[in-house]
Amino acid sequence: MKRIITLIVVVCAILTAGAQSQINASFTQQKTIKASGKSIQSKGTVNYQSPETLKMNYTTPAGDFFIIEGSTIKMNMNGKKSTIDVTKNATMKAQKNTLLNCIKGNYKQVATDNNAECSVKDSGSNRIVTITAKKAATRGYSKITVTYRKSDNMVVDMVMEEFNGNKTHYTFSNISVKK
Repeated sequence: MKRIITLIVVVCAILTAGAQSQINASFTQQKTIKASGKSIQSKGTVNYQSPETLKMNYTTPAGDFFIIEGSTIKMNMNGKKSTIDVTKNATMKAQKNTLLNCIKGNYKQVATDNNAECSVKDSGSNRIVTITAKKAATRGYSKITVTYRKSDNMVVDMVMEEFNGNKTHYTFSNISVKK
């Protein structure tokens, strides 16, 4: 479940240019497990087509995917396939709404929906958004730091810290936008 939530939050960060009709990017992901110090590497591509279609296809591990089409989420994670109707799953519905608000660039709403504080600062050609939880929870993230290019509001880097101390770091490249 944590990997699913991580994917949703990451993709929402990638896709903050909601006015665009299609966004493609490559990503690398490094997840560090605090308890063991283990680092897990993965990579793949992301495709967003407005208003509610998102596809993440992993090349490492090959065959994994995460797809949102309207109110349905389809995924294959480590060989385990599933389909979720978010109208019947409150947790995934909340995550989908977080994603869509991020796509629209509405990170303030993401902070509100997740009982978090949001700060924004400019740094050269980038904008850094930090979303910090107001209180600890059993699921979710204590802090998300996203770096956007100011020129087109696209994510280039993101670090997500879970309440249990695990961290996931994403780097995005080869970003293209089609209207």
